[in-house]
Amino acid sequence: MTDLSTQRESTLTTVQRVMAGELDLAIPELQPDRPLQELGVDSLGIIEVMFKLEDEFDIRMGDERVPIGTVREIADIVDRLILARDATKP
Repeated sequence: MTDLSTQRESTLTTVQRVMAGELDLAIPELQPDRPLQELGVDSLGIIEVMFKLEDEFDIRMGDERVPIGTVREIADIVDRLILARDATKP
């Protein structure tokens, strides 16, 4: 079984990799607590990243919109969705 903190670090690393590819940013720029606004990431960019993350992690985002301000917040959302997905598996 994967340790939760290890999973979170892995999720964060994957989120950073996907964001770097989708948004043409360098991974070192994508520090966990750096505001996305500082990076010039707009809402459309976030939506594109979220679609890629859905495919990457085999998760589905809900229709509700939650404010996302940092890379860590995106990783936290993905972690919650992974836990919810896994809780429904037999």
